[in-house]
Amino acid sequence: MRRFTAFYALVLCVLSGLATASPHLTIDLDSGRVLSQRQAFDVWHPASLTKLMTAYVAFNALQSGEISPDDPVVISRFASRQPPSKMGYGRGTVISVEDALKLVIIKSANDVSVALAETIAGSVGAFADRMNAQASRLGMKDSRFANPHGLHDARQVVTAHDLGLLLKALHKTYPQYREWFSAAGIRSQHRTKKKKIIERIHYSYNLLLERYRGADGFKTGFVCASGYNFAGSATRAGRRIAAIVLGRDSQTTRAVDAAKLITQGFELPLTAGVPIEELTPDANRRTSPRNMRSVLCTPEARAKRYEPGAGLAVIKSPWLGERIKQEITVRTVLQGNRKRRPVTIPTPRPQYTPPKPFEGGAQTAHRSVTLPTFRPPVGVN
Repeated sequence: MRRFTAFYALVLCVLSGLATASPHLTIDLDSGRVLSQRQAFDVWHPASLTKLMTAYVAFNALQSGEISPDDPVVISRFASRQPPSKMGYGRGTVISVEDALKLVIIKSANDVSVALAETIAGSVGAFADRMNAQASRLGMKDSRFANPHGLHDARQVVTAHDLGLLLKALHKTYPQYREWFSAAGIRSQHRTKKKKIIERIHYSYNLLLERYRGADGFKTGFVCASGYNFAGSATRAGRRIAAIVLGRDSQTTRAVDAAKLITQGFELPLTAGVPIEELTPDANRRTSPRNMRSVLCTPEARAKRYEPGAGLAVIKSPWLGERIKQEITVRTVLQGNRKRRPVTIPTPRPQYTPPKPFEGGAQTAHRSVTLPTFRPPVGVN
């Protein structure tokens, strides 16, 4: 009996830990008003939500004319050796900047993220500098980036509040790329060992896109340290609301939680909430990220978890509908093969200049987390 009681207490502790380790933030992207939040200033590992900033930096480089959509992105040896999720392209594979961005956003391809970073900034370290510069410009006071893909690095952290600022900036500054964030999948070309070109479909892990009315973004993320993260959005009657959930225990939990939060957001009046710039942290917020590995990545936890393949999930929830399969219209093509780097980009190429402070409104000062300033060495994952 004592053993059973002790075991039951342990289970309750684990479940309680998951319940408390669950930051979220719901934001009206047009008004920038926060409709609900919990632990929004708790520091957390972003996993592949990192790629939202990767895309933002790339969009900025496109807008400034520093690069163009047709510029080549060459898969380097370092890029080709990144762990999944990846395209598996061999060294020297060439795609365009535009197609690289599609694969980063929809497929969440780590190898392409590195190759795109190398193309824009010359190295992962230099690109991380740009990510941090943009984060500072947007007022993301508690975020630090070490790589463009989100594979675990203890130094790479965000908060739900900071991600809300980033989603607002993506929504307002780069609406022309919404199609990629709302795509349920992508058709991409691959080269077989016999050099034959074939096409494959890769589905997004954003389970709202085919199951929630009006769903149109943004990105998912998972590593053992972070748990299941999600930034999702939907538009109804011209109003776009996004929900950020961090540290959930499964793909389905994060999707259901986000759908519930977005639905509740649509039920509120346009004047509800406070501007995200005026939101202030709680005194007891976490200033160091929790590592979820011991809870989510044991053999027992993996065996019990429902992990459907992308595009195949069956979810029964009052917050989500039956899957309505979308036609996959977004495509990428291979442009050839090169054996050497660096990428040759047409000249003249505009000089990169650090960004100015974001014009979306003044930020309310608060005591930021003290984190080391760094430039990650080549080879850090």
